[in-house]
Amino acid sequence: MKLLITTTAMSLLLGTSAFAMQSQDEKDKPKPAPKEEPRKEEPRKQDQPDRDRDRPQQDRDRQDRDRTQQQDRDRRDQDRSQQQDRDRRDQDRNRAQQDRDRQNRDRTRDQERNQPQRDDRNRVQAQERGQRSGGQSAGRGRRIPDDRFRSSFGREHSFHVRRGGGGGGGDQRFQYGGYWFEYTDAWPDDWGYDDDFYIDYIDDDYYLYNRRHPGMRILVIVVE
Repeated sequence: MKLLITTTAMSLLLGTSAFAMQSQDEKDKPKPAPKEEPRKEEPRKQDQPDRDRDRPQQDRDRQDRDRTQQQDRDRRDQDRSQQQDRDRRDQDRNRAQQDRDRQNRDRTRDQERNQPQRDDRNRVQAQERGQRSGGQSAGRGRRIPDDRFRSSFGREHSFHVRRGGGGGGGDQRFQYGGYWFEYTDAWPDDWGYDDDFYIDYIDDDYYLYNRRHPGMRILVIVVE
């Protein structure tokens, strides 16, 4: 009987010690962190549908911008091409005008170079003619009074040549301003009788000028 009691007491004691040690181990064992419940994201209402809905509009806007930029580039290219064409035409016109001006200068220079010889020849012929006909002023013909010359002659007074008559000069004579004039040199081939002429007084001689051919002149004398 004592043995049974002793055995029971020992069992209780061992059981109590084991329970105490288990309790202590459980106290010393770290407790697991409590699980956090996953945060529920609030549904983003209408975000995705809005993006989907706006995407076609964005594409259209981008296409419009690209089209506008391309049109601007095309317009600039066209303007640049047109400006280049205008510049080329202006250059061609300027070159053509320069060529015409150079030809006119060359023609005028040639005429002026030949003019002294022609004037000298005309003066000699006029002097010889005047000496034969008993003319005045050493073959220069008659002299027009200054007031009469200013009123009817000079650069400001133009006329057309009407040849013939006035004595023995034939076709080399013409009448203007109440006087008969005679030219002793050959009539220039490029002069037309219906051109605008004027008579000027230079170095004691009278000269016939053609307005269409500046720089060229022929000597004339007043015969009547």
